[in-house]
Amino acid sequence: MPHSPESLVRLLVHPSQFPEAIEFSMRESLRLRVMNHKFHYDTPKQTLKWLQLHEAFSPARTDPDCVRIYDQAFDHCVTSMPSARSIEVVSLGSGGGQKEAGLFQRLAAALPRACLSYVPVDVSSGLALTSRAAALAVGVKADNITPVVIDLAQAQVWASDLSPALRDVDQRIVCFFGMLPNFHQQEVMPQLAAMVRPSDRLLMSANLAPGGDYTQGVQQILPLYDNALTRDWLGSVLSDLGVDDSDVSMSFRVVADADEGALLRIESTVTFLRSCRVRYGNRNYDYAAGEIFRLFFSYRHTPERLAAMLKKHGLPMEARWINASGEEGVFLVRSVDGRGK
Repeated sequence: MPHSPESLVRLLVHPSQFPEAIEFSMRESLRLRVMNHKFHYDTPKQTLKWLQLHEAFSPARTDPDCVRIYDQAFDHCVTSMPSARSIEVVSLGSGGGQKEAGLFQRLAAALPRACLSYVPVDVSSGLALTSRAAALAVGVKADNITPVVIDLAQAQVWASDLSPALRDVDQRIVCFFGMLPNFHQQEVMPQLAAMVRPSDRLLMSANLAPGGDYTQGVQQILPLYDNALTRDWLGSVLSDLGVDDSDVSMSFRVVADADEGALLRIESTVTFLRSCRVRYGNRNYDYAAGEIFRLFFSYRHTPERLAAMLKKHGLPMEARWINASGEEGVFLVRSVDGRGK
């Protein structure tokens, strides 16, 4: 059985991921018929399912041109800090940490004397530790890695909540890869603005609607979500709660959100085919035939919409890299008005 030669690994856990907070979030999800996204990454089984899905469908893993735009973004970022003696990478929603590992390889090659540190942040302890392992594999020192487990959707102020894990460094690169689609903009933009200091770089990715027609572009990428691996991953949270696959019917659709400036999102819901009872935390949650439960959503942006959104919150877009298919973009953002701490 493989194991780490280390006896213990330091892992910081925010109160939003304490047992009582997790129980409350699940109760609210079951009551509101809207699943908190964190429960799709909550168990080792779900983490594995997500990693398999990511390998199969993420453009960052399947599209060589998508790999190119991340490489170009990292090179641009690294060359913009030639005199830095200490650099910290903070990855908000680190996932498996493969992208950040590529960034560290470039930082180490270009700035061999700089002290590199890493704060992988994820709602899943399994993914935070997977990100840690990916950084160790490319030479980041174990003592310089501080994994943090936190539910960013429930945290009050990311900058202060994460401050115990952050170091006093010359330069900080804040990564926000693959997270934007699962947040409402009025929630996430103020958090990022407070997180990014004027001297920092924010590298973020966005799932984009390809082509010139926004609506048609979102419809075009629907199969990236409506497939067997995604259905298996999203459905596992209800299955673990005792809802059989035959009890529900899962569907995917494109929805316009008026509260988000008419942004379009892909939404996954299940419709109960028969009455069901879920028991959780000594409480019963009853669902009648025909009731709809939202499992997941993912917003799709355009570079222009994203640039306007960022500018509104004092985070002007400095550079962007878009893959050839137009389905993914990487964006470099800097804070210019001192909103960051």
